Amino acid sequence: MSRYSIDIRHLRYFIAIAEAGSFTGAANHLHIAQPALSQHVRNLEQSFGTQLLDRTTRGVELTADGRKLLAHARRVVEEMDRLVDAISPGKPEGDVMLGLPIPVSPLITQPLLTTMQRDYDGVTLHIREAMSAYLAEWLIDGRIDAAVLFSNQELPHIDTHEVCEETLYVVGPPGAFAPGAVVPFHDLPRYPLIMSHPENGLRSLVHSTAQRLGVEYTIKFEIDVINEMKRFVAAGKGFTVLAPVAFYEELVAGRLSAAPIVEPEIVRTWTMATRRHTRPNAACKAAMDLTEAVLIERTGMVKKAVSDYAGTLH
Repeated sequence: MSRYSIDIRHLRYFIAIAEAGSFTGAANHLHIAQPALSQHVRNLEQSFGTQLLDRTTRGVELTADGRKLLAHARRVVEEMDRLVDAISPGKPEGDVMLGLPIPVSPLITQPLLTTMQRDYDGVTLHIREAMSAYLAEWLIDGRIDAAVLFSNQELPHIDTHEVCEETLYVVGPPGAFAPGAVVPFHDLPRYPLIMSHPENGLRSLVHSTAQRLGVEYTIKFEIDVINEMKRFVAAGKGFTVLAPVAFYEELVAGRLSAAPIVEPEIVRTWTMATRRHTRPNAACKAAMDLTEAVLIERTGMVKKAVSDYAGTLH
């Protein structure tokens, strides 16, 4: 094969293999047969006249020339995508897989889908709901195209940018907190907590703050289903820590009470996330932009609702 007959697909496949660390992972992500993927790499190696990958029992590792190619290939693919967008910027079309954390999904799914259908009828948006830790794994594996995630997660293979922030609250049964009440972080041990598993983004944020301040708190129950967690709290079986998007309806309905954590205030940042070195197409960009706008609008609405009801946000 002539060096000038390299197809852009070959570069995309090579990037996928390098990022997955194996032919199997890349084949699953690209939805093509592994033997065909191996042949594409052999063609690339023949074209460049050098070995690009070392096959190992654990997968593949880039050779020195493979690392050089990866850096250049990413730039070439990005420039090609920009060229296509510039010459053929038509209306966004295609399928987009979007991941939303469990607290966020009920808040924004309906307005997001309604607005998407109105403004981008050529885009089919598929929403997958899960805990943030799972969404990060799905994003890295290529099972979703973009996701809303917490900023405190360690995400070495994911690019993020901040969208909005929320203050965390201690949430209790009705009457546990009067309007205007606050909970200094050092008082957290007074409240037996019902929390998600340790890998959950919010739980890890609380835990890292407690470690930094030398505060020991008590986990009474671990429950990964947020609605069940809130039912346990409403029944007086403990307290939990949540952001307003997760409990404001129950607060306004009188089924829960809440007080913000202070000294220090604990803030959770929502981010929009994509796989590193993967440039979203026009459909994905449209879905991401709209998701950000709806998330900002809806979290602002929730903040005002909680403030009006409890007089605790500022």
